[in-house]
Amino acid sequence: MEVRLNRSDFLNELAPMQGIVERKTTIPALAHILLTAGEDGLRLAATDLDVSLTSSCEADVVTGGAIAVQAKKLIEIIRAINGADVHLKEEEPQTLTIKAGNSRFKIRGMNPEDFPTLPNVEEGAQAKIPFADFRRMVSKILFAVSAEESRFQLNGALMKLKAGSLEMVATDGHRLALVENKGLEEGPGDDAPEDGVLVPRKALQELQRFEGEGSLAFTRGQHHLSFLLGRRTLICRILEGTFPDYERVISKDNDKKLIFDRRNLADAVRRVALLTGDRARAVRFQFEPSQLVISAANPDLGEAVEQVPCDYSGEEFRLGVNPDYMVDFLSAVDTDKVRLDLKDENTQAVGYPVEGPDERYLCVIMPMRI
Repeated sequence: MEVRLNRSDFLNELAPMQGIVERKTTIPALAHILLTAGEDGLRLAATDLDVSLTSSCEADVVTGGAIAVQAKKLIEIIRAINGADVHLKEEEPQTLTIKAGNSRFKIRGMNPEDFPTLPNVEEGAQAKIPFADFRRMVSKILFAVSAEESRFQLNGALMKLKAGSLEMVATDGHRLALVENKGLEEGPGDDAPEDGVLVPRKALQELQRFEGEGSLAFTRGQHHLSFLLGRRTLICRILEGTFPDYERVISKDNDKKLIFDRRNLADAVRRVALLTGDRARAVRFQFEPSQLVISAANPDLGEAVEQVPCDYSGEEFRLGVNPDYMVDFLSAVDTDKVRLDLKDENTQAVGYPVEGPDERYLCVIMPMRI
């Protein structure tokens, strides 16, 4: 294998591979990137067996071939060297020589046949959405995906195709985030059944790190999902399990509606949370006419109290809230005003943006006992 290519283009396609490769693994191949030179340039591939990423670079291919090289060192070398162009050559079996400017490196590789076979996604349900819309949707629900491996069906988000819209939902049992966008460029017809699929957390994280314009096309196979953006294709294994009936979780009879300045509320919650303990992460929301009093008391640290103005004229009541959950929601919202729908101290809070670009966005936060 021997190719010459632009260093900047090569680095741009290598960078997204960092999140895919396994840093701590008993399978050496999973820490490698597969480089394949052919008529269409240089192709790159990385996988952890659950999530795979392929891409390509325009290159002057002198000799075709393939080699798998250690991902971390390859990326460090390409990032560190000077020069506009890079020359890659397999001068010795399973050894890649890298030349750029006055630099010359040799790194040991492995047989490309030992690299895992990447999955193919059969033709299935397809859809297309502007990538900017998709990234925004992911940012609004990713914080609610569960990190507990024992709850595997919650280790991802439910992505549901509807007629003309895409809905994404995530929950960890303590909170729930839902966003719906009607920006689908291609999707199911009006008479097609709603199609839901569980997308793993890691796949969503890597997709959110992508940079690029245009449309994201996704295809559902029997066991895998494929996401295509420009030269990059990310394929992930579909999570198995039954996602909760989330519509039943969203309270429909919260009759107390309060409107806040989003930044003021987020900053106040962060400040009061400074005096909460690591184990007892809870603040008290005392709702009063025209204001919210946020407080925290810790016998080892002290007390904190802050008042936040709000649009409210009802009766006084209290609510225990995890401050991290509230700040995550307020950070995801992209409007100046937010609305909290509440009922009593035993009922969840439901947060909404006041207006906003999405057809529907909400976050459910379960109450805490104080």
